[in-house]
Amino acid sequence: MPESQATYEYLNNHHSHERLQILHRMREKEEWFPISLCSDLLRLKLHHEEHIAILHATQSKQRLVFEDYITSQIGHWDQNLAAAALWEWALRSDCIMWHRTLPLSTSTLSTQRIRYTLADLAWYGGGYALLEHLVNTEGMEEMSVAYHALLCFRALQFGIRSERLIRLAKDAFKNDSAHPSVAPEKTMPYYLAYLYRYENAWLKEHNSSQGLSSIWSQFTKSLIDEKTVDKDLKALLSLREKDFKKADQKTFMRCWPSIWDRHHLTSEHLCFAFKVMAEHPWQEITHWEFISGIPQATMMEALRTIEDPKAYILALNLAGSFLDIEKQTEFIDKLRLVLQHAADPSLLLSTVLPRYSALLNTSGNSSTFSKIFAERQIMIKAFREGSSSEIQGLGIWEKEFSPDEANRQNFFAMAYNGKQLEEVKGNDFWASMTNAWLKPTPEKIDSLAQMARQEPHLFHLCFIDTLGRFKGADNAALKLLDFIRSKEEPILRSIVYALQGIGTVRASQELVAFLTRPNINAMLQLEIAQLLKERDVTHLQAELRSALNDLHFRTMTDSLHIGLHDAITSLLLIDEPSKAQRIMGSDSSTPTTADLDSLLEQKIKRYQELSSEVKRALRTAQFFHIQVEKVKDRLETIDLSPTIDMQYKALEICFREKFEDAAGELIRKGTLQRKLDIIGYARPIPQAMDDYEMYIENLPIVNTIPFFSRFKLRKMLRAICQYRPGKRFTLDGLKAFALFFICFSRKDCRFGLGDLFHIKNMSSDQLLLYCKELHVFQDFRNRAAHEGFHPDASNNLDSIWESTAAIIEGMFIIADGLEESVSPKILLKSS
Repeated sequence: MPESQATYEYLNNHHSHERLQILHRMREKEEWFPISLCSDLLRLKLHHEEHIAILHATQSKQRLVFEDYITSQIGHWDQNLAAAALWEWALRSDCIMWHRTLPLSTSTLSTQRIRYTLADLAWYGGGYALLEHLVNTEGMEEMSVAYHALLCFRALQFGIRSERLIRLAKDAFKNDSAHPSVAPEKTMPYYLAYLYRYENAWLKEHNSSQGLSSIWSQFTKSLIDEKTVDKDLKALLSLREKDFKKADQKTFMRCWPSIWDRHHLTSEHLCFAFKVMAEHPWQEITHWEFISGIPQATMMEALRTIEDPKAYILALNLAGSFLDIEKQTEFIDKLRLVLQHAADPSLLLSTVLPRYSALLNTSGNSSTFSKIFAERQIMIKAFREGSSSEIQGLGIWEKEFSPDEANRQNFFAMAYNGKQLEEVKGNDFWASMTNAWLKPTPEKIDSLAQMARQEPHLFHLCFIDTLGRFKGADNAALKLLDFIRSKEEPILRSIVYALQGIGTVRASQELVAFLTRPNINAMLQLEIAQLLKERDVTHLQAELRSALNDLHFRTMTDSLHIGLHDAITSLLLIDEPSKAQRIMGSDSSTPTTADLDSLLEQKIKRYQELSSEVKRALRTAQFFHIQVEKVKDRLETIDLSPTIDMQYKALEICFREKFEDAAGELIRKGTLQRKLDIIGYARPIPQAMDDYEMYIENLPIVNTIPFFSRFKLRKMLRAICQYRPGKRFTLDGLKAFALFFICFSRKDCRFGLGDLFHIKNMSSDQLLLYCKELHVFQDFRNRAAHEGFHPDASNNLDSIWESTAAIIEGMFIIADGLEESVSPKILLKSS
């Protein structure tokens, strides 16, 4: 039963935009979801905006429980939710488990957005050590200028000098911006601040640089010419000699140096500052950024010098994250001594940040804090070794679940996380759902549907997903028809995949009907077409052709039309050669396998090196070709498309065998995802994606490819960028392989994607011409499948064979080079 009226309203609302409004109101009123409900809702296939809003409206009575949940789950969430979760963790927890940010920084699958957020929240997380790692990460220069600017700012604050950052800042300084799409006022202040600190002499020589617009040149000149640091630091110390009053705050702030000049501060200045903070605090000086830019050595010397307990604790709270991890130990030990000798240690202890006070209670092996400390040591060791340790979590948050939530929790863990369960006892909805999921027998469907009607609307998604387990049960498909008029994409997507799971003729018919429903968007239509490829669609040809004709009357962009047309056309089948042979008669001798192989060896070089599955498809095409040649006077009764279709099938199998594993290994390593993320495919950024796709479309040779599909290009690149281990990815058809080669195998690419899938046996022009041939062949095959191949064109069969032979020859040329350079292959996991 929902815990509040707001929760009840949320779960029963049918519209995502209204549910978002409810979640925002809950956050404002501090009405929270329990973690148990949040963890289940985040497993449902909802939009990422709703997932983020759910997380914003979640809290626990114990902050440590909330922190354990957030930090243990971040690695399993997509980048949008993970970035939002990091902010929630930093601002609404005690950051005791800050060490769990370290594996995120070392993971090759962490996107630029995650790294940006980690850098932004460095003081709350891994501090100096984490930032130093991000600055030295391989490929950092290829990231966005916004990320570079943030790194410059954070590196300045934490006292990290980096020649790589200096080089980036100088380039931006001389060119007024590092990227034409980013206004310099968004990045230049951070580049200049970093250069003020570490390359002041260079700035003096270049402050009139022709590349820098006049306003920045004037700023630079003013700051260099008007430095009064020494005078201000003396005035700052003079305040020690009198009683500090509120009126002195203005003088104190005026004399406190700018961030790029704080390396001139001594421990004497810093000790005085902490004394002022402890005795006369005001908002501006009690924030961690007030002491940023001061070198580690100065902070450590000040921490060793301070004797006043209150000032020391304040100093440790603010300065701790600016110190390297191992250097903090000395001051935790001093904290113990300070508390031991204090008159009221409990009062002082309450002022220590929990990330430090927790370290005072790590004795024994069974306490929660000792387990956290042990986990921290393991993660720090892995971080120092450059490896990414897995975040297991302590399971603290899972202990908060109430007994009446157990069956729901078990169902979600089983259905959406793959947890192994046995049948459960009970007659409630979630027990029935679990048992139906484990043993989906048709007699359970009606009772389950009756119970589902009594449950909150949002949990109907679970019921729909469970219906997909009833393979071969038409009754389950009929139950899904209750939901097909929904306008909510998560509901519709669940229905589509449930119909695919049921797999009956009726379910497949409904899938085809979904292709032209007015409440289905284009991306879901493409998903449906992809799912239908896994089914026997022999009995659906009329429906598919009807759907294809209906789509001609829809309003859509050219690229979208081409993409949908191509996807549905690929589902159309052609009469088997045996049927065509019966039409022509069987008055001629049937060629043997040896006869067919002999003919194919003459047409295709290295035919004998092809796999048996490829040979089988080519033999079928050759068999049909022979029959055509024998009955030329009766060709008007048949369609010649099967010979083209079987050649295409053979080529598609070849490409999967030769290139799919190597491409999969490259994707699995995360290299392509990182590069595409930099361009803008992960977030996504439509303008950035358009820029890259237009660049590809206008390349020489590529701009001569008929019906080149930017839509198909974006679909492939987005799929690569969103790949995660355990998810499914495949290059679908010759065009997809051609687009992969065009994007990642050319020698030069101004977007940094060149030569990632190394093809050394072809020049860039040769490769593009080859990719053009792949495009043309697939388009020809698709037209033949949809419109037929007229008998009058039988003389063109020989030229089609020549194209097939040329494509196979090119495939071997590319594959030979890959076999010499690619390491042992690793298959992508499939879902």
